[in-house]
Amino acid sequence: MLEALVGVLPPGRIGLRLSPFSNVNDVADSDPMATFGYAIERASDFGLAYLHLVEGQTSGSRDLPPGADLKALRARFKGAYMANNGYDRDLALRAVEAGVADLVAFGKAFISNPDLVERLRRDAALNELDQDTLYGGGAKGYTDYPTLRTVEAA
Repeated sequence: MLEALVGVLPPGRIGLRLSPFSNVNDVADSDPMATFGYAIERASDFGLAYLHLVEGQTSGSRDLPPGADLKALRARFKGAYMANNGYDRDLALRAVEAGVADLVAFGKAFISNPDLVERLRRDAALNELDQDTLYGGGAKGYTDYPTLRTVEAA
């Protein structure tokens, strides 16, 4: 798959997201360290922009199973590492400052905070995500969260 992608796009414009320890939809690997370690090492040879790992369960706990070692997986990739799963501002800053991550993904927080970057920059309160409107149904929950400017003006 990566061979096909780098045949069309520059590798520095491609990122790879993997979920080595997540068992969403009852999918699990009996030896994720070996399987994903090999895959990450091979992917590293392509010169990708970043490796993005879901740390723990997709949209769930950050807890890792016994034997899981994110640092060991990360060490097998030569490029930038994007951390993911349940990060808030403080955890993200600590991860980057400690060199544990080069980048941090904020998925759902962007949905409920259209100005997330500014809120993180200013350490401002975040809008709470309305789970009932998440991923489907219409514009509600995607276009109606207040911006920081709106909140401050009220």
